Amino acid sequence: MSPPTTSLQLFGLDLRLLWQEFRTAWQAAAQSRYLAWLTPAAPVRLLRADGTQALWNGRRFAAEPAKGRAAEFEAIEVSDDLVLRKRLHMPEMPVAAIAQAVQLEAQTASPFAAGDLVWGYDITAATAAGARSVELVMAERAQLGRYVEQQRHRLAPALAREPEVWVIGSGGQPIVLSGWGEQARLRAAVQHRRAACALIASALLIGLAMAVTPSLQLRARSIDAIAAFESLQREVAPVVAQRDQFTRSVERLDAVRSVLAEHIDMLRLMTALTKALPDSTYLQSVQTQGLKLSIHGLTSDSAALMQTLGAVPGFKEVRAPMAATRASGADAENFRIEIQLDPAVFALTAGTPAQDAPAQPAAAPAPPAAGASASAEPASAAALRKSRFTSGG
Repeated sequence: MSPPTTSLQLFGLDLRLLWQEFRTAWQAAAQSRYLAWLTPAAPVRLLRADGTQALWNGRRFAAEPAKGRAAEFEAIEVSDDLVLRKRLHMPEMPVAAIAQAVQLEAQTASPFAAGDLVWGYDITAATAAGARSVELVMAERAQLGRYVEQQRHRLAPALAREPEVWVIGSGGQPIVLSGWGEQARLRAAVQHRRAACALIASALLIGLAMAVTPSLQLRARSIDAIAAFESLQREVAPVVAQRDQFTRSVERLDAVRSVLAEHIDMLRLMTALTKALPDSTYLQSVQTQGLKLSIHGLTSDSAALMQTLGAVPGFKEVRAPMAATRASGADAENFRIEIQLDPAVFALTAGTPAQDAPAQPAAAPAPPAAGASASAEPASAAALRKSRFTSGG
């Protein structure tokens, strides 16, 4: 049975190759002139082959001060008699592809053994036809090792790291031969680039935080306001319920008051009628319909009775629907009067009782004629004097 293999493919793409391509593209972008400021070149003290010293600052050489350590890294220049140079012309292509092509060319054109080959290259400016000019430098590792040991006494004692091995190209730019202390400088450059990216990311996050902080504060305030409003609603809920209950009670009272306003307080009405009617007036029927009062009875003077009733507070629109009549042989008029009552005085919802109407003084009975007997008074008149209300309705 074949051993199980782990597959890192997703939708037909090899994730390992994808990560390598992404890393290569990022490294190429970091080395471009637009992002070169993220990884500034570290100063390197170069021990020249002629016995002098120079300081490489990433762009050009400068004389190093006699005192003080101006560079953290050191490199030894190899003389031209220890290296082989070759000029290559390549089309415009990525830096990684150029490195692979130069490596293949070095392995093909090298007169040294494969395990003893040391090489480096420098890419110069593009030509008019768009091709790239590459300077290839090859050397033998054993010879370079002996040369470095001969120059080690020139190194600074404070730097306890392996020096780099450089060859100055035809354009004045240094060409690094791999296999010595160049990895330390490259690691320092990577760390510097990561620190710069971290600082930039921190600055962006701080800027983003500063941009969204007002919105977050407004959101927090709105949430606090909503919470306070809900808490206030819970606190005043009993009071609101009492207010609603009171409002409903008031509405019911208004409804009851509107109903009672159409009903007459009979006790108050009968009291007003009793005080207003003279002694010569007798009622035979009293009818009420809403705020309308109809009375029917006998009186000595119906016109004077209407005037008296019109002066009673709460009696409005006193009128007689029919003319008063007097029966033959009778001394009283048969009347029928309709009165519109004021609800503010006689309704069941009236606040104050009706004002007392001024009672008319009772007429003094005329003395009986001489020789007349008390029994001479008609029986009908004597029956009427017993009560003002002979019948009610």
